[in-house]
Amino acid sequence: MGKSKSGGGGGGGGGGVPTVTLEQFADSLTGASSSSSSSSATVTVSRWDRDDRVFLLRFPSAAAQRDAMGRASVFLEDLDDRGVVVDRIPSGQRGGVANYSGHNMRARDLARFLNRVDATPGAAPTSAEIALRDALARVGVLRTDKSGRWVASGPGTTGHDGDGDGGPVVAAVAGSSNRDEVRDALLHEAMHMVFYTDASWRDACYAHWDDEVAEEDKARWVAFLKGLRYDGDDRELCVNELQAYMCTERLLFGGGEKGGGRGKRDGKEKDDGGDARALGAMQAKFAAFAAARLSNPPSVGAHTKCVWL
Repeated sequence: MGKSKSGGGGGGGGGGVPTVTLEQFADSLTGASSSSSSSSATVTVSRWDRDDRVFLLRFPSAAAQRDAMGRASVFLEDLDDRGVVVDRIPSGQRGGVANYSGHNMRARDLARFLNRVDATPGAAPTSAEIALRDALARVGVLRTDKSGRWVASGPGTTGHDGDGDGGPVVAAVAGSSNRDEVRDALLHEAMHMVFYTDASWRDACYAHWDDEVAEEDKARWVAFLKGLRYDGDDRELCVNELQAYMCTERLLFGGGEKGGGRGKRDGKEKDDGGDARALGAMQAKFAAFAAARLSNPPSVGAHTKCVWL
Protein backbone atom coordinates (compact mmCIF):
# COMPACT_ATOMS: atom_id res chain seq x y z
CA MET A 1 0.00 0.00 0.00
CA GLY A 2 0.97 3.65 -0.11
CA LYS A 3 1.02 5.81 -3.18
CA SER A 4 3.68 7.07 -5.45
CA LYS A 5 2.89 10.06 -7.61
CA SER A 6 -0.59 9.69 -9.03
CA GLY A 7 -1.71 10.45 -12.52
CA GLY A 8 -4.88 11.90 -11.04
CA GLY A 9 -7.50 11.26 -13.66
CA GLY A 10 -10.89 12.88 -13.92
CA GLY A 11 -11.61 16.53 -14.29
CA GLY A 12 -8.13 17.75 -15.08
CA GLY A 13 -8.13 20.71 -12.69
CA GLY A 14 -5.02 22.19 -11.17
CA GLY A 15 -3.36 22.94 -14.49
CA GLY A 16 -0.47 25.38 -14.17
CA VAL A 17 -0.02 24.85 -10.43
CA PRO A 18 3.65 24.30 -9.62
CA THR A 19 4.62 20.98 -8.08
CA VAL A 20 6.74 20.82 -4.91
CA THR A 21 8.18 18.25 -2.56
CA LEU A 22 7.22 18.37 1.10
CA GLU A 23 10.74 19.57 1.88
CA GLN A 24 10.40 22.48 -0.54
CA PHE A 25 7.04 23.35 0.95
CA ALA A 26 8.48 23.21 4.48
CA ASP A 27 11.31 25.52 3.43
CA SER A 28 8.75 28.02 2.16
CA LEU A 29 7.14 28.00 5.61
CA THR A 30 10.35 28.74 7.48
CA GLY A 31 11.41 31.83 5.58
CA ALA A 32 13.19 30.36 2.57
CA SER A 33 12.11 32.08 -0.62
CA SER A 34 9.95 30.03 -2.94
CA SER A 35 8.65 30.71 -6.41
CA SER A 36 7.00 27.28 -6.57
CA SER A 37 3.44 28.45 -6.02
CA SER A 38 0.40 29.88 -7.71
CA SER A 39 -0.32 33.19 -5.98
CA SER A 40 -3.38 35.11 -4.85
CA ALA A 41 -3.52 38.07 -2.51
CA THR A 42 -3.47 35.96 0.66
CA VAL A 43 -2.69 32.34 -0.20
CA THR A 44 -0.34 30.49 -2.53
CA VAL A 45 -1.22 27.09 -3.93
CA SER A 46 1.22 24.32 -4.83
CA ARG A 47 0.73 20.69 -5.70
CA TRP A 48 2.44 17.77 -3.98
CA ASP A 49 4.86 16.02 -6.31
CA ARG A 50 3.76 12.66 -4.92
CA ASP A 51 0.06 12.94 -5.82
CA ASP A 52 -1.49 15.56 -8.09
CA ARG A 53 -4.76 15.48 -6.17
CA VAL A 54 -3.07 17.08 -3.14
CA PHE A 55 -2.88 20.89 -3.00
CA LEU A 56 -0.66 22.58 -0.41
CA LEU A 57 -1.69 26.02 0.82
CA ARG A 58 0.68 28.66 2.18
CA PHE A 59 -0.62 31.78 3.92
CA PRO A 60 1.33 34.93 4.82
CA SER A 61 0.78 34.32 8.55
CA ALA A 62 -0.76 31.91 11.02
CA ALA A 63 -3.54 34.43 11.60
CA ALA A 64 -4.33 34.59 7.89
CA GLN A 65 -4.48 30.79 7.75
CA ARG A 66 -6.83 30.72 10.75
CA ASP A 67 -9.07 33.36 9.18
CA ALA A 68 -9.28 31.42 5.92
CA MET A 69 -9.66 27.87 7.22
CA GLY A 70 -10.64 28.07 10.88
CA ARG A 71 -14.41 28.18 10.50
CA ALA A 72 -14.34 25.36 7.95
CA SER A 73 -12.33 23.20 10.36
CA VAL A 74 -14.81 23.95 13.14
CA PHE A 75 -17.67 22.99 10.81
CA LEU A 76 -15.97 19.71 9.89
CA GLU A 77 -14.25 18.61 13.11
CA ASP A 78 -15.19 20.54 16.26
CA LEU A 79 -16.33 18.76 19.40
CA ASP A 80 -19.25 21.11 20.06
CA ASP A 81 -19.85 22.96 16.79
CA ARG A 82 -19.38 20.34 14.08
CA GLY A 83 -21.92 21.10 11.34
CA VAL A 84 -22.40 24.66 12.58
CA VAL A 85 -21.36 27.86 10.81
CA VAL A 86 -20.02 29.83 13.77
CA ASP A 87 -20.15 33.62 13.77
CA ARG A 88 -16.60 33.90 15.02
CA ILE A 89 -13.77 31.63 16.12
CA PRO A 90 -13.22 31.55 19.88
CA SER A 91 -9.69 32.16 21.07
CA GLY A 92 -7.44 29.85 23.03
CA GLN A 93 -8.36 26.27 23.89
CA ARG A 94 -12.06 26.90 23.28
CA GLY A 95 -11.19 27.64 19.67
CA GLY A 96 -10.01 24.06 19.34
CA VAL A 97 -9.46 22.85 15.82
CA ALA A 98 -9.66 26.35 14.35
CA ASN A 99 -6.49 27.41 16.15
CA TYR A 100 -4.25 24.49 15.26
CA SER A 101 -1.27 25.08 13.03
CA GLY A 102 -2.37 22.45 10.51
CA HIS A 103 -5.61 22.09 8.54
CA ASN A 104 -6.65 19.38 6.11
CA MET A 105 -9.85 18.52 4.28
CA ARG A 106 -11.29 17.16 1.08
CA ALA A 107 -12.18 19.88 -1.39
CA ARG A 108 -15.71 18.51 -1.49
CA ASP A 109 -16.00 19.07 2.27
CA LEU A 110 -14.71 22.62 1.95
CA ALA A 111 -17.38 23.10 -0.74
CA ARG A 112 -19.98 21.72 1.66
CA PHE A 113 -18.94 24.33 4.24
CA LEU A 114 -19.11 27.14 1.68
CA ASN A 115 -22.58 26.05 0.58
CA ARG A 116 -23.77 25.91 4.19
CA VAL A 117 -22.47 29.44 4.73
CA ASP A 118 -24.40 30.62 1.67
CA ALA A 119 -27.54 28.87 2.89
CA THR A 120 -27.39 30.12 6.49
CA PRO A 121 -29.49 33.24 7.13
CA GLY A 122 -27.35 36.11 8.31
CA ALA A 123 -24.10 34.31 7.52
CA ALA A 124 -21.59 35.30 4.87
CA PRO A 125 -18.14 34.12 3.87
CA THR A 126 -15.34 36.23 5.30
CA SER A 127 -12.91 38.04 3.05
CA ALA A 128 -10.26 35.43 3.89
CA GLU A 129 -12.63 32.57 3.02
CA ILE A 130 -13.53 34.27 -0.25
CA ALA A 131 -9.85 34.69 -1.13
CA LEU A 132 -9.20 31.00 -0.43
CA ARG A 133 -12.30 29.92 -2.34
CA ASP A 134 -11.36 32.04 -5.34
CA ALA A 135 -7.73 30.89 -5.31
CA LEU A 136 -8.86 27.26 -5.42
CA ALA A 137 -11.38 28.05 -8.14
CA ARG A 138 -8.66 29.65 -10.26
CA VAL A 139 -6.56 26.50 -10.17
CA GLY A 140 -9.51 24.19 -10.82
CA VAL A 141 -9.98 22.66 -7.37
CA LEU A 142 -13.42 24.23 -6.82
CA ARG A 143 -16.10 25.39 -9.21
CA THR A 144 -19.78 26.20 -9.19
CA ASP A 145 -22.39 23.93 -10.74
CA LYS A 146 -25.44 25.04 -12.76
CA SER A 147 -27.33 25.87 -9.58
CA GLY A 148 -24.50 28.07 -8.28
CA ARG A 149 -23.44 25.65 -5.56
CA TRP A 150 -19.76 25.01 -4.93
CA VAL A 151 -18.43 21.57 -5.86
CA ALA A 152 -15.02 19.96 -6.02
CA SER A 153 -13.38 19.50 -9.40
CA GLY A 154 -9.91 18.67 -10.60
CA PRO A 155 -7.83 15.48 -10.47
CA GLY A 156 -9.58 12.38 -9.20
CA THR A 157 -13.07 13.86 -9.48
CA THR A 158 -15.89 12.34 -11.44
CA GLY A 159 -19.50 13.39 -11.56
CA HIS A 160 -20.86 16.86 -10.89
CA ASP A 161 -20.96 16.30 -7.13
CA GLY A 162 -17.25 15.60 -7.02
CA ASP A 163 -17.56 12.23 -5.33
CA GLY A 164 -15.51 9.92 -7.58
CA ASP A 165 -12.63 8.51 -5.53
CA GLY A 166 -12.66 11.48 -3.21
CA GLY A 167 -11.34 14.18 -5.53
CA PRO A 168 -8.75 16.79 -4.59
CA VAL A 169 -7.68 17.48 -1.03
CA VAL A 170 -6.03 20.49 0.57
CA ALA A 171 -3.61 20.92 3.45
CA ALA A 172 -2.02 23.91 5.13
CA VAL A 173 0.59 24.31 7.87
CA ALA A 174 1.30 27.65 9.51
CA GLY A 175 4.76 29.06 9.00
CA SER A 176 7.15 29.33 11.92
CA SER A 177 10.78 30.07 12.65
CA ASN A 178 10.91 26.64 14.32
CA ARG A 179 12.04 24.41 11.48
CA ASP A 180 11.47 21.12 13.32
CA GLU A 181 7.98 22.08 14.42
CA VAL A 182 6.98 22.97 10.87
CA ARG A 183 8.37 19.76 9.43
CA ASP A 184 6.80 17.57 12.08
CA ALA A 185 3.40 19.22 11.62
CA LEU A 186 3.70 18.90 7.84
CA LEU A 187 4.48 15.18 8.10
CA HIS A 188 1.35 14.76 10.22
CA GLU A 189 -0.72 16.58 7.59
CA ALA A 190 0.87 14.48 4.84
CA MET A 191 -0.44 11.35 6.54
CA HIS A 192 -3.93 12.83 6.33
CA MET A 193 -3.34 13.30 2.61
CA VAL A 194 -2.37 9.62 2.28
CA PHE A 195 -5.52 8.63 4.17
CA TYR A 196 -7.71 10.68 1.82
CA THR A 197 -6.09 9.57 -1.42
CA ASP A 198 -5.09 5.93 -0.82
CA ALA A 199 -8.23 3.80 -0.48
CA SER A 200 -6.29 0.62 0.34
CA TRP A 201 -4.47 2.34 3.22
CA ARG A 202 -7.69 3.92 4.45
CA ASP A 203 -9.50 0.56 4.41
CA ALA A 204 -6.61 -1.06 6.28
CA CYS A 205 -6.77 1.65 8.96
CA TYR A 206 -10.48 1.06 9.46
CA ALA A 207 -9.89 -2.69 9.71
CA HIS A 208 -7.13 -2.13 12.28
CA TRP A 209 -9.43 0.09 14.34
CA ASP A 210 -12.34 -2.34 14.15
CA ASP A 211 -10.44 -5.58 14.72
CA GLU A 212 -7.16 -4.83 16.48
CA VAL A 213 -7.84 -1.99 18.93
CA ALA A 214 -9.30 -3.09 22.26
CA GLU A 215 -12.48 -1.43 23.43
CA GLU A 216 -10.75 0.26 26.36
CA ASP A 217 -8.13 1.65 23.99
CA LYS A 218 -10.84 2.90 21.63
CA ALA A 219 -12.42 4.74 24.55
CA ARG A 220 -9.02 6.10 25.56
CA TRP A 221 -8.36 7.37 22.02
CA VAL A 222 -11.77 9.02 21.72
CA ALA A 223 -11.20 10.73 25.07
CA PHE A 224 -7.79 11.94 23.87
CA LEU A 225 -9.36 13.47 20.77
CA LYS A 226 -12.16 15.09 22.73
CA GLY A 227 -9.57 16.58 25.05
CA LEU A 228 -8.14 18.28 21.95
CA ARG A 229 -11.68 19.41 21.04
CA TYR A 230 -12.12 17.05 18.11
CA ASP A 231 -15.44 15.34 17.56
CA GLY A 232 -14.08 11.96 18.55
CA ASP A 233 -17.46 10.30 17.93
CA ASP A 234 -17.07 10.81 14.17
CA ARG A 235 -15.65 7.50 12.95
CA GLU A 236 -13.70 8.81 9.97
CA LEU A 237 -12.21 11.67 11.96
CA CYS A 238 -11.31 9.27 14.76
CA VAL A 239 -9.50 6.81 12.47
CA ASN A 240 -7.92 9.53 10.33
CA GLU A 241 -6.39 11.22 13.37
CA LEU A 242 -5.35 7.86 14.80
CA GLN A 243 -3.27 6.95 11.78
CA ALA A 244 -1.74 10.42 11.48
CA TYR A 245 -0.72 10.64 15.14
CA MET A 246 0.41 7.05 15.42
CA CYS A 247 2.60 7.30 12.33
CA THR A 248 4.29 10.60 13.20
CA GLU A 249 4.11 11.55 16.88
CA ARG A 250 7.38 11.22 18.81
CA LEU A 251 6.67 13.01 22.11
CA LEU A 252 3.00 12.96 23.12
CA PHE A 253 2.81 9.25 23.86
CA GLY A 254 5.67 8.87 26.29
CA GLY A 255 8.47 10.34 24.19
CA GLY A 256 11.05 8.70 22.00
CA GLU A 257 14.74 8.88 21.24
CA LYS A 258 14.41 9.60 17.54
CA GLY A 259 13.69 12.92 15.93
CA GLY A 260 13.40 16.47 17.13
CA GLY A 261 9.77 16.12 18.10
CA ARG A 262 7.60 19.10 18.72
CA GLY A 263 6.28 18.79 22.29
CA LYS A 264 2.97 19.86 20.87
CA ARG A 265 1.30 19.65 17.50
CA ASP A 266 -1.01 22.29 16.13
CA GLY A 267 -0.90 24.15 19.44
CA LYS A 268 -1.62 21.07 21.55
CA GLU A 269 0.47 20.71 24.68
CA LYS A 270 2.28 17.49 25.48
CA ASP A 271 0.09 14.95 27.30
CA ASP A 272 1.79 13.96 30.56
CA GLY A 273 -1.22 12.09 31.93
CA GLY A 274 -1.33 8.45 32.92
CA ASP A 275 -2.79 7.46 29.56
CA ALA A 276 0.40 8.41 27.73
CA ARG A 277 1.97 4.99 28.27
CA ALA A 278 -1.16 3.21 27.05
CA LEU A 279 -1.27 5.43 23.98
CA GLY A 280 2.40 4.66 23.47
CA ALA A 281 1.63 0.95 23.46
CA MET A 282 -1.12 1.59 20.91
CA GLN A 283 1.37 3.50 18.80
CA ALA A 284 3.95 0.71 18.87
CA LYS A 285 1.34 -1.76 17.65
CA PHE A 286 0.07 0.61 14.97
CA ALA A 287 3.58 1.44 13.77
CA ALA A 288 4.32 -2.26 13.23
CA PHE A 289 1.06 -2.57 11.30
CA ALA A 290 1.84 0.53 9.19
CA ALA A 291 5.44 -0.48 8.46
CA ALA A 292 4.18 -3.68 6.85
CA ARG A 293 1.65 -1.88 4.67
CA LEU A 294 3.07 1.52 3.71
CA SER A 295 5.91 0.72 1.36
CA ASN A 296 6.53 4.38 0.56
CA PRO A 297 5.47 6.55 3.52
CA PRO A 298 5.82 10.32 3.16
CA SER A 299 8.80 12.15 4.58
CA VAL A 300 9.86 15.79 4.81
CA GLY A 301 13.42 15.64 3.58
CA ALA A 302 15.91 13.07 4.83
CA HIS A 303 15.28 13.40 8.55
CA THR A 304 11.58 13.95 9.24
CA LYS A 305 10.09 10.50 8.75
CA CYS A 306 7.44 8.21 10.14
CA VAL A 307 8.20 6.81 13.59
CA TRP A 308 9.33 3.33 12.48
CA LEU A 309 12.02 4.70 10.15
